[in-house]
Amino acid sequence: MYIATNETTTIRSGILNYIPSGIRRRLFNISLDEARGIRICSGKPVCIYYSDGCYYINARGILSRIPNNAVYAKKSDIEEALELASKSSVYSVHDEIKNGFITVSGGHRIGITGTAVTENGGIGFLKDISGLNYRLAREVKGAADKVIDKIYYNNVLKNTLIISPPGAGKTTMLRDIARQLSYRGMRVSIVDERREIAAMNEGQSAFDLGFSTDILDGAPKPEGMLMMLRSMSPEVIITDEIGKEEDISAIETIINSGVKIITTIHGKNRNQLLHRRDLREMCRYFDIMLTLSKRQGVGTVEEIYDVSGSGL
Repeated sequence: MYIATNETTTIRSGILNYIPSGIRRRLFNISLDEARGIRICSGKPVCIYYSDGCYYINARGILSRIPNNAVYAKKSDIEEALELASKSSVYSVHDEIKNGFITVSGGHRIGITGTAVTENGGIGFLKDISGLNYRLAREVKGAADKVIDKIYYNNVLKNTLIISPPGAGKTTMLRDIARQLSYRGMRVSIVDERREIAAMNEGQSAFDLGFSTDILDGAPKPEGMLMMLRSMSPEVIITDEIGKEEDISAIETIINSGVKIITTIHGKNRNQLLHRRDLREMCRYFDIMLTLSKRQGVGTVEEIYDVSGSGL
């Protein structure tokens, strides 16, 4: 059960670099290939989440469903993990921390909890950090196979909104959509504000996103989308997790310029979005709206709608 083999995977070799040493050595015999996340909270047992639930690690590096003899995280583990994630310069990732996460090499996102320090009515920083949630990124070639021919039909690309709760595979699907469109010869631009879609490291993406894909890393979505529109002559712009008024305004400009948009939003389904007054107008910009869930595993395609709401 989730036992590591002699083969070192990209996920395993990447994420272990950011796990504090006292916990890392307990993971050497544990496979992370199918892991969804690792939770390290001060004073609590270390947990690894798989599709079939939560497992605890004991002192011998063995997984268990119950926390008997589990390894407990200490405050010093949290401090070491932050040093590793920030490359010994927490100040350099100040802006990421105040948003509640740090994205590290490989596209893995480390969620952060602690005490919020307010500033100008918003969160200025997090102090006394007490919990880390490692969300493991993975490349799944073929993740978009069920939807790509609906999105790109008869050589016509459709504006597409992917609706998904957290952890249901929307970013993984975005990556594969970008890859497949690029290899079909389309000029693709990715605006990767959270550094999660492409997982850029020293100018190189951790994932195969195709030959004709341009990536803008770390830029705010509204400004980034308009920058790519002006500078890279894209046929389609891809970005993740829209919802703010500025995002919607930029999307309107892009679509009115004749460029297509493929993006995601947190939500349960299309009807839920239509009941939100602030998002109802946004929905009219999209030709295809598809919903993901975890019902039959991450990336389950629940529904695909055309503009009229008819199932495809």
